[in-house]
Amino acid sequence: MSVLDRGVVDVAGVAFEWPSDVLQRIPMSFEEWEELPEEVRAEWVDGVALVSPPPAVRHQLVCKHLVALFDRDLPGLVSVQEVGVRTAGRRFRIADVTVMRELPEDPVWVTEPPVLVAEVLSPRTRREDQLRKTGEYLAAGIGQYWVVDPEHEELTVLRATREDNVNVWETALELGGEQRTGEVSVGEHGTVAVDLDTLFAL
Repeated sequence: MSVLDRGVVDVAGVAFEWPSDVLQRIPMSFEEWEELPEEVRAEWVDGVALVSPPPAVRHQLVCKHLVALFDRDLPGLVSVQEVGVRTAGRRFRIADVTVMRELPEDPVWVTEPPVLVAEVLSPRTRREDQLRKTGEYLAAGIGQYWVVDPEHEELTVLRATREDNVNVWETALELGGEQRTGEVSVGEHGTVAVDLDTLFAL
């Protein structure tokens, strides 16, 4: 395996550009994915590594504000950025923000369903976050899915519920436009008060 500052990463014969400005989908085995260097941010879904570039600065700031928000209003829980979440089947995602009941035993991957996860949308990953991850996070037993859109300064909070004996998402909170503040209950853990001006502050 070789890694260049800007060039080709080669893992067991699988080569791709690193770093890259686009989300790359590279077929590889689970074992090859495990051998990727730590600096390569890659999810693994059904035999494909999804390699994404480092998040933009504004993206990271929104994640930082989310963690501060959860720490303030859900003090009994553990909120972290960029942690691995194992979803249904052999799928390994890297959520932007994950809120857990306690620190996981594994130092990298959360195997117990988190209380909630949040994804901050970007042009490169918008479809992945809004389509595929929505179903995966529901199937994994995650209680809430926060979808944050910095471009349009919008927030949608989805809450898992049962309908006709099937798990479905229901909308717990939508903010955007002139509606800049709101509250959402996170079960017995507390209520989170959201202000979009604070969430998207630079």
